[in-house]
Amino acid sequence: MKASTRLLRQGLLGACLLSAQTVPALAAHPITLSEAVRIALTQNLSVERAAQGLEERKALSQQAAVLPNPEIGAEAENILGSGPYEGLDEADFTVSLSQRIEIGGKRAARVKAAQQAEAVSQAARDATERALQKDVSIAFNHLLAAQEQVKAAKEAAEAIKRLLPALREKVERGASSEADLNRGQLALDLAEIRLSNSETQLRTAQQALLALWSEPAYRPVEAAGTFGVPDSNLPSFEELNTRLEENPLLESRRAEVEQRRATFDLERAKAVPDPTISAGTRYFNATDESAFLVSFSIPLTVFDRNRGNIDAAASRITQADLGVRLSHAELSRKLQEAYQAYTGRCGEAERLHRSVLPAAEQTSRTIRNGYIRGRFGVLDLLGATQTEIESEIQAVEAVLACRNAAAEIAGLTGLDLLNTGAASRRKAGE
Repeated sequence: MKASTRLLRQGLLGACLLSAQTVPALAAHPITLSEAVRIALTQNLSVERAAQGLEERKALSQQAAVLPNPEIGAEAENILGSGPYEGLDEADFTVSLSQRIEIGGKRAARVKAAQQAEAVSQAARDATERALQKDVSIAFNHLLAAQEQVKAAKEAAEAIKRLLPALREKVERGASSEADLNRGQLALDLAEIRLSNSETQLRTAQQALLALWSEPAYRPVEAAGTFGVPDSNLPSFEELNTRLEENPLLESRRAEVEQRRATFDLERAKAVPDPTISAGTRYFNATDESAFLVSFSIPLTVFDRNRGNIDAAASRITQADLGVRLSHAELSRKLQEAYQAYTGRCGEAERLHRSVLPAAEQTSRTIRNGYIRGRFGVLDLLGATQTEIESEIQAVEAVLACRNAAAEIAGLTGLDLLNTGAASRRKAGE
């Protein structure tokens, strides 16, 4: 029993050690943006579902080209009756083969409609992938921003913590009041709360990226790359607007128009009735003779001429045309918003990094050194520290908004402003 218990403890210890080695290993490998996009395109369930939808349409395209099956029939007449028809002596046996002949271009229209539906699914899959790339880029930006916030919060808390001994010494010497020490402790508490909130936001950002990878379980993820303004020349709005024509969503809408037109042609073809031709042989048991027979039938379009389906298909074409125009207008509006956000927030981020942040850091450093020498009071020190923290927060928010706008532009136009396939980036303001 003791040996079993010892083995169990050793096993649990080994498992804990293995877990302790595995989790840091997951977090030890920083993920670049291009790697994050590649993982999402490989694992995301929405992309897989869109791909399966395309496979479905390909199968339906194959099925659309298939001809109607022939029908075989057997018939027995004059059997099991009364009088001379009591048995099978007077029976007639008929075996026939029937084939419905599609006319009016039904098969060609059906194949074209299926192929256009396949094109719609292809464009829809491309649109899903493009949207996923945008979402991954934005989630990656939030992860980079959260990492920057945690780093800045740690540095701010450590800086205040280093000042507390000097503040406490001044209070003990009578050079400062007890209220100043309380203010310093309060500033440290607030800095630690900010650090805790930053760590929570970091975990949330990690979970958001994992969700796009279709990984429900949490694990540490570290984003690799410089959190700065994209090192890309932004084309004019007019040039970007022309690139909207290649947007997968718009291509999907245009493909839907063609699919609706093909469906309209199919409905018109269905209005033409298909004839059925039959051929067979009949055996007359009473005379031991046989004969061939041929028949021809065609529906009479007296009541159903498929007019309702034709009119509905025509209306769907109009709806699809309007859908193209609405989608283009919506994409253009989103591009306008993203373009304005990019030019505005990127300029703000560069100005903050170029002048505001260095000035705030220099002021805070000067007041810290002067406070130790007795040249400044604790309120001056805490005010400078708070200004530096607020400047850092504003700079992170500006860079994040700038990068998210770049991701939106990339999602709309396909222009890779964040270099998802490369690692070339620069710090804002450099």
